[in-house]
Amino acid sequence: MPLKLLTKTLTVLAGATLVVGMLATAPVRAVDGGGGGGGGYESNSTSQSVSGPSLNDARALIRAQKWKSAATMLKQIVRADPRSAEANNLLGYSLRKTGDYKNAQGFYLKALKLDPRHKGATEYLGELYVEIGQLAKANKQLATLEKLCGNTSCKEYQTLAKFIATKS
Repeated sequence: MPLKLLTKTLTVLAGATLVVGMLATAPVRAVDGGGGGGGGYESNSTSQSVSGPSLNDARALIRAQKWKSAATMLKQIVRADPRSAEANNLLGYSLRKTGDYKNAQGFYLKALKLDPRHKGATEYLGELYVEIGQLAKANKQLATLEKLCGNTSCKEYQTLAKFIATKS
């Protein structure tokens, strides 16, 4: 690994560790609300390897709204574990927050391919569709959430419904 890339990686990891310590209890919907899979979300202790970044590290960057740093870290995590629906979902979320809608959509779709019942990815894909003006597709995601949740009272359904209502 070139020295410049190694230095940058270590800087990001050190920053993430600091942010984790400072923000471990800070509530954020992107991490704690819509990030869930079929019946909940992956354990906060999910780690890719002893030396690599973890989903917790990435969540800390998301809490701090450091979208580009989170995306960089999540790309590493997805490379190490491409079958993690949650990592793909959070990468999509981080990319969407940077305005990279095309790539964000691809990662949401990959998360849903890995876990078709992932409520967080379904919600976030719906939000992306609202942001790019595709309300029919956003409403389709809302209908999917109603089926996944079994009703309209789950958090992901409520959040997407409100997002559609405020943006349309």
